[in-house]
Amino acid sequence: MRIWQWLGYLGLIPFVACLWLLEISINSSANNLLFNPQQAFLFYSAIILSFLAGALWRKDTLTPHIATQIISNFLCLYAFVCLFMPIFYALMFLPIGYFSLFFVEYVLCNNKEKAYTTSYFLMRLRLTVLVIFLHAAALMLWF
Repeated sequence: MRIWQWLGYLGLIPFVACLWLLEISINSSANNLLFNPQQAFLFYSAIILSFLAGALWRKDTLTPHIATQIISNFLCLYAFVCLFMPIFYALMFLPIGYFSLFFVEYVLCNNKEKAYTTSYFLMRLRLTVLVIFLHAAALMLWF
């Protein structure tokens, strides 16, 4: 595996850690965490969604379309707005952002310029499904 693949999969650790930490703190008599794992989960999710959306700008230089830049900025602002929502709603809306971003990348992958390699696209598919699953798990565990 290449370094970018390792980094992609290692990026799942904070999601899993936040789910695990909250369960540990709920089941423990001593709740001495320095942060709220639910908030950390949402903050990390919004940061990652913004980071991935920002990466569309690099791809846009390969396939110049103003729509790609607008979508990139929209998804960053979308993630930012999710930070102000109640946790329940943010856990429902952030996965929509991940799916939307994946759809945009799918369209770019299938255009004639082939802005993405097949291995990158398959990794993004797996990661998107896992991140959406982790958001669904958070909804089921927390509500």
